[in-house]
Amino acid sequence: MDCLQCGGTYTEKSGIYSLVDPYVGNIIVEGVSYYQCDKCEDILFSAEMAQAIESERNKRIHEILNRFPIGDFLSATDTASMLGISRQALHKNSRINHGFIYQTKFGPITLYLKQSVQQYKKIGDGRFSLHSHRRIPPTEYVEHATPFKISAVYEVSQLPTKPMRSFTEKKRVSPKEYSYAN
Repeated sequence: MDCLQCGGTYTEKSGIYSLVDPYVGNIIVEGVSYYQCDKCEDILFSAEMAQAIESERNKRIHEILNRFPIGDFLSATDTASMLGISRQALHKNSRINHGFIYQTKFGPITLYLKQSVQQYKKIGDGRFSLHSHRRIPPTEYVEHATPFKISAVYEVSQLPTKPMRSFTEKKRVSPKEYSYAN
């Protein structure tokens, strides 16, 4: 088969194929065949390979979403009210069903990532890069000579950005509450 872009010839290849997805990072698919141009290196996927890539991508999305705290998710009722639609319209919306809002199952309940819902409401696409929201293993961050135990370390992008409640409510705070002398 000839390449329409450069006139080269496609040859069949099989084995491991790696690609970088903008939302979940690296995806590695094993044991599938594809065609690659010998000149421009353009790639044609078979239907099986496209399904394998999509399956691996969905698996990675669910793995990453399951690392988020449960407080970062909204129920279908809360999501529908935030978007100003009914629950039925939420469940029938093809864009939302095709992943434009990140969602995961918690038992029989579908939960929607709040940050994704807010972005979808603003621009009509709730997808953003998830691979930067990863949990760092303690051994990757801290040397083994540490005298205390660290159970988990998170990247700065996951830290809460809300100011302390006492400052936002303009509530008076006793200096004794924040005294470190005793």
